Amino acid sequence: MVYIFSVPNSLLTLNDGRTLEYNSNAINASSAVIFHQGTLTDLSGWESWMKELGERNIRAVAFNRSGYGRSSADHERQVLNTGRDVSQLADALGLTRFVSIGLSGGGPPALATGLDQRCAGVVTVGGLGPYGVDSLDFYAGMKDDDVNEYHAALRDITELLALLGPDGPTTYWCPPDAEALASPEADELHQATTTTLTWGLQCLIDDYSSYLSPWGFDVTEVRVPVVLFQGTLDGNVPPGHASWLGEHLVNGRVQWCEGDGHISTLLRHRTAILNAGEQLLRS
Repeated sequence: MVYIFSVPNSLLTLNDGRTLEYNSNAINASSAVIFHQGTLTDLSGWESWMKELGERNIRAVAFNRSGYGRSSADHERQVLNTGRDVSQLADALGLTRFVSIGLSGGGPPALATGLDQRCAGVVTVGGLGPYGVDSLDFYAGMKDDDVNEYHAALRDITELLALLGPDGPTTYWCPPDAEALASPEADELHQATTTTLTWGLQCLIDDYSSYLSPWGFDVTEVRVPVVLFQGTLDGNVPPGHASWLGEHLVNGRVQWCEGDGHISTLLRHRTAILNAGEQLLRS
């Protein structure tokens, strides 16, 4: 079942005049879990997760990165920029403590929030590592479709948009992901993608500019605890990314999900992911 937010999404005016779209559950607290969406899913993809945290009496917040929904575009966005946007959101919500949970392309900005002194920890699920660092083979183990998309974006972002077409990417999924995507638990993700596509693919300009450029910080600067959930069969963000992050983060730990892909890790390990976030928030 997909749960609908009880109130419409809100808009925050950021210091540079851009808007940031966000929503939260009904818990009023000075601490919260902040969710970072994966590529091409909007904030509604976290609705039932936020409801579940509410049942645990934990405040939860989800937001749209620049270019998604009603969040203003920032075509030269760095990963660090999103971390700073979240800091302003935390200010506006009166948060004194928070934990970030980031999926896939939401992993890097979740890590960026670890630079905020209010951040108690970060959880990523199939989170991307940095592009262009000598010790990480960014493409090793990645599906051909995804490699082609990154190569197109590097040549010209408009080539990527033309490659994907108006309906977004069509791609091969490993068997665990194909099974997960066919399950009712994936309805929320499908709907969140559909919502994004109603706005078009311009959000990918912002996302890929951040994925394929320097992040604006070194991961060794992130000193809070980080739990990295990683499927061993993930072809979207291959295991080498989690291995690299686990080795370079000061306080990082990889939680290997044997036999899982990109989506199945998220859906099959949902309770463990939420438990990790709650433990960090309450520690």
